[in-house]
Amino acid sequence: MSRAKIRVGMIGLGSMGRPLAGRLLQSGFEVVAFDVDAPAVAELVQRGALPGSSPMDVASRTEIVLACLPSPEVSERVALGADGIVQGTCVRQYVEMSTIGVDSMQRIESALAKRSIALLDAPVSGGRIGAANGRLTCFVAGPRAHFDTASPALRGLCDRLFHIGERPGQAQVLKLANNMLNAANLCLAVEMILMARKAGIDEATAVEVINVSTGRSRATEETFKTQILTGAFDTGGKLAIAHKDVVLAVEQARKLGVEHSVAHAACGLWQAAAEAGHGGEDLSRIYQFVAALNDRDSGP
Repeated sequence: MSRAKIRVGMIGLGSMGRPLAGRLLQSGFEVVAFDVDAPAVAELVQRGALPGSSPMDVASRTEIVLACLPSPEVSERVALGADGIVQGTCVRQYVEMSTIGVDSMQRIESALAKRSIALLDAPVSGGRIGAANGRLTCFVAGPRAHFDTASPALRGLCDRLFHIGERPGQAQVLKLANNMLNAANLCLAVEMILMARKAGIDEATAVEVINVSTGRSRATEETFKTQILTGAFDTGGKLAIAHKDVVLAVEQARKLGVEHSVAHAACGLWQAAAEAGHGGEDLSRIYQFVAALNDRDSGP
């Protein structure tokens, strides 16, 4: 069967889901799309997609459905609700690409299995720009046969595709580890660059030096250079999403009984920023939040 005749469902057309759906269209797939944001669906329809009226509708018109959603609660509602994937009459495979943690993934797997719907745990890393360019890393956990079936669609989205285990939930653990590393590195970079600034060192110079030294990270090489120093603050990721991910990571570390004191400290900073009302802002604005803390603490 030619790729052009393969129909794929896409649920969730946010900052990641919309470019993912666009990549599927560019790769020659027929896409049935749904989101609660009707304008997002309409924009994709203009590019050639077919509109879905609900997750159940999408799952009744396609054998494979992909989802990229913002929270465990939304993912469970989309998969298991009264008009959810579980009610679909056609779907045979559900690919959950969201970062939702192990517990939610396993609840979804258990309910779908009762309807003979296979689940792949397949979160992605690379952000909005990577999604638009097809330059994502995809961590996939689930039976190898199901991975092989979904691979054509996933390879249309990702240039790095890894089958890391047979059990849904395993990919969530690795994705949470990755996201915690990214979030904690950004916290440390922000604190240390602000320390350099406090000592009278130009921030751009500090970043340049660190980026050719052992302390460099994605936070200094990308986030600082392209978002913070430029004043853009537009990574495409919300601070609330970063906070959600680090909370899930700390919870998972606790459940597995592993040391996580550094992760816990980083989580506390993201939680403080979210509780201060910054959840709807770009995650790179954690810099401004920490800078304000410093100004407050050093005030008269």
